[in-house]
Amino acid sequence: MRILNKNSHIYILTLLLGSLFSFTACSTDEETEIVPKTLEEYKTEMSQFVSSEKIKVENCVVGYNKGDFKSTTNFDAYRANYLTVLVSAEAVLAKPDVTIADIVNANKTLAVPGKNFTSSLWISDRRPLNDLIISAETLNAATTVGTEAGQVSETAKNDFTTAITAAKAVRGASTTIERQVLEAIEKLKSAENTFKSAIIK
Repeated sequence: MRILNKNSHIYILTLLLGSLFSFTACSTDEETEIVPKTLEEYKTEMSQFVSSEKIKVENCVVGYNKGDFKSTTNFDAYRANYLTVLVSAEAVLAKPDVTIADIVNANKTLAVPGKNFTSSLWISDRRPLNDLIISAETLNAATTVGTEAGQVSETAKNDFTTAITAAKAVRGASTTIERQVLEAIEKLKSAENTFKSAIIK
């Protein structure tokens, strides 16, 4: 058996450590290497985004469906502001000498108008709840308090009015999700059935 001297051990250890560091360095470089996007990739991504946003804004209406604008208060202003910057971004993208910097700057102009518009859209479908509220309000308004046929007690009237008010609060809350809409519908339906049962025959 060959016995290595002290210097041989040091030499072998140096070779092993050198190989390890070389391998680690190569592996790290390969894993963290980031390939920058090309101008065409920037243009394509931005064009697709602007196009889809324009369609969304142009077709948006005030209502209670998912994606509808919440109120008439800011609708015209927010819609016009966002469309303006989207059209401007399209013009930038159409320039024959457009640069990546131009595209990045155009994208920045979309931020505030886009946020204002998008944050004003319903995140859940409230149309079924809205339709039920309208129906309940019509029934409530047509039914008076009294002791004759077709009338109800004051307590029944107040309870139904309270249920309608609660449903309207759910319909108008920005954070209401689909599950909460369904729950509000069930509660109002139950209140409506109770109210109808309370109407004097």
